[in-house]
Amino acid sequence: MHERSKRLVLLDGMRGIAAIGVVLFHAELAGPGVIFSRGYLFVDLFFLLSGFVLTLAFDARFGPELRVGTFLRQRLRRFLPLVATGSLLGVLAVHGQDYKPIAFLLSFVVSATLIPLPMTMMFPLNPPQWSLMVELVANGVHARWLHRIPARILLLFAGACAAGMAAMMIRAGEGNLGAGIWQLPTGLLRAGWSYTLGIVFARIWRVRSTRIPADWRIALLAPLAVTTALPFLPAPVWAGDLMVILAIFPALFWMAAGAVIPPPSAERLLTALGAISFPLYAVHFPILRIADELGNETGRAFGVAAAIAVSAALAFAGPQLAAFRKRRLANSAGGAVADA
Repeated sequence: MHERSKRLVLLDGMRGIAAIGVVLFHAELAGPGVIFSRGYLFVDLFFLLSGFVLTLAFDARFGPELRVGTFLRQRLRRFLPLVATGSLLGVLAVHGQDYKPIAFLLSFVVSATLIPLPMTMMFPLNPPQWSLMVELVANGVHARWLHRIPARILLLFAGACAAGMAAMMIRAGEGNLGAGIWQLPTGLLRAGWSYTLGIVFARIWRVRSTRIPADWRIALLAPLAVTTALPFLPAPVWAGDLMVILAIFPALFWMAAGAVIPPPSAERLLTALGAISFPLYAVHFPILRIADELGNETGRAFGVAAAIAVSAALAFAGPQLAAFRKRRLANSAGGAVADA
């Protein structure tokens, strides 16, 4: 494996750790207000990772080779199957509650298609979907405009988003904003800061071989350590959240991008963490809701384990289904040629 690919494997692992951090936040295993109560900040790390990775993968292709519509269709093909799975699980999670059939149907359709409802919770069946919708918006803006803008202008844009985000978080008293329709502007600004910064980081990383003598295990686990320690910091919630989003996560991400390359023995684990990260984020919340029926701590612990297990199965099944469809298409094409 190429040296740069080995470095990206560590970022795959970081994405998996971030997804687990969000799950632990929603599970509230240690009770509300402590330990994992700031896990929502991992959404900002996701945005940063997305901007970085997609810049490396697609920036040079945007334009005549890869148009915006084609790129977004590719992203939707990746997003929608897992979004629909999470939506279906969301229906199961609220089954038996006081919902009219038409409400069930409407909620499922808008959730499965990432169309937000203009209400307090935009995606009531699976609230974390708000960040997936916002990421798709960032993807579209990236493909249409951001890839052509010089880095210094991007930094000004990111800084303006950061200023607006900070003002809204200070007003709200926290950074856990984005899931509700009235919080959507803050969610977009969160992506505007972190996603755009990821683009700038990728451009620097692509041309400069950055090496930071940090152990890969420290780089991998440092974001989780920061978020679990943050609730005990003697500072307002909004101040700690902004410190992490604006300074600590970018610094830790850059450290991971240039850290000591993981040994071959760790590559399988890091790759597996990366593979389950998106399925885990997409389906964990309704699974936790279902598991709540078993009781507080027991149900939540079971829910975390079940969410990871289901995500691993989805991560394994996805490539298998894609390969199956590819073989069917190839066989159909071959049959058509033979008939001709």
